[in-house]
Amino acid sequence: MGPLQDMSVLDFTQAYNGPYATMNLADYGARVIKVERVDGGDQSRFWNPYTEDGESGYFATYNRNKEGIAVDLGTAEGKELIKKLYAKVDVVIENFKFGTMDKLGIGYEVAKEINPGIIFASSAGFGQTGPLRANTAYDNVIESMCGYMDMTGFPEQPPLRSGASIGDSYTGLTAAVAIVLAYYGKLKTGTGRRIDVAMLDTIFAILEDSLLTYSLTGKAVSRTGNAKPREIVPYDTYTCKDGYIAVTVTDEKMWPDFCRAVEMPRLIDDPAYATNDLRVQNYEAFTEMMRQFMAGKEEAWLLQRFAEYKIPALNIVTPLDALEHPQLIARDMVVEVNDNNVGKMTTFGIPVKYSKTPGSIRKSSPKLGEDTAGVMKEAGYTQEEIDRMIADGVVVVPEK
Repeated sequence: MGPLQDMSVLDFTQAYNGPYATMNLADYGARVIKVERVDGGDQSRFWNPYTEDGESGYFATYNRNKEGIAVDLGTAEGKELIKKLYAKVDVVIENFKFGTMDKLGIGYEVAKEINPGIIFASSAGFGQTGPLRANTAYDNVIESMCGYMDMTGFPEQPPLRSGASIGDSYTGLTAAVAIVLAYYGKLKTGTGRRIDVAMLDTIFAILEDSLLTYSLTGKAVSRTGNAKPREIVPYDTYTCKDGYIAVTVTDEKMWPDFCRAVEMPRLIDDPAYATNDLRVQNYEAFTEMMRQFMAGKEEAWLLQRFAEYKIPALNIVTPLDALEHPQLIARDMVVEVNDNNVGKMTTFGIPVKYSKTPGSIRKSSPKLGEDTAGVMKEAGYTQEEIDRMIADGVVVVPEK
């Protein structure tokens, strides 16, 4: 069942960063009960790509392994159901606009009164404090605001958003780690706690050399394309005759073999390139020399040559090429699942491999309200009470 098999989570999140956090918890065994609106559910149910039946592959991907209930949180009975579930779970996570849970009367203060050991996490764009806490944010807003977008792309071209929504996924992972740490603390002490994770904070914290360079030298630096000219040379992507190739030399011991691989042994002791510091100083001249060399060679020849000399180098592949890569297949990272919403689909597997209690994909994403009745019975509701709340629109179950 996975290393988190004893953890129970009540999940109010929607869109990407929150569902990505709870997907990771669920993949490693946690019981995650996803709470959705009665009028359509999670907003990502309406995000492309769709099946011919109009079901979202986006929702299906990031809500696997979760149970699903649909509750009208604006009703007294809906709030009462949530409070009963607070008494039974270890973790609550939400990514609503600041203050929403408190306005609904089901915020942290209420939760901890019911269950002193509860872990209550909020994963928002700007967090629970600061002048922007009430603002809404998505990945592109965060990437542009924290400086990440300014670091991405080539210096002579406009800033670029990352190819995938790193603001959401990285924040989701950070929230998942925070919850696991808090859960570990709870197991030792019985004490719950409040967790506040902000997308802006998490992405600002990974800006790496831009902040380091300014802190140590006072120099402001910006995007450098696929290279790291201030730190490591060569560390770049080059155009060859029939594609692109990425090459790096991160250890001085690799330099002589790199020179032999590119048929330039004269560079080994060249006073302009013999050390990484020298190559950094002479980055432009070195890079122009390498570009001319790579442009005259075919991808297969270069890969064979670098492999012979044990220099890290790979060609640039598309995501569809990656689906067929033998390494990813061997690691069970390309899997086919049958999802209740979208049917058969190919998706990513479980990244972390445990020798015991491994993670797994056990369940598809839920239909809207798929587990409402079952969860309510566990909370102590009778079938008559459940039927009445369904009839009153307080909760939703799938149509038969």
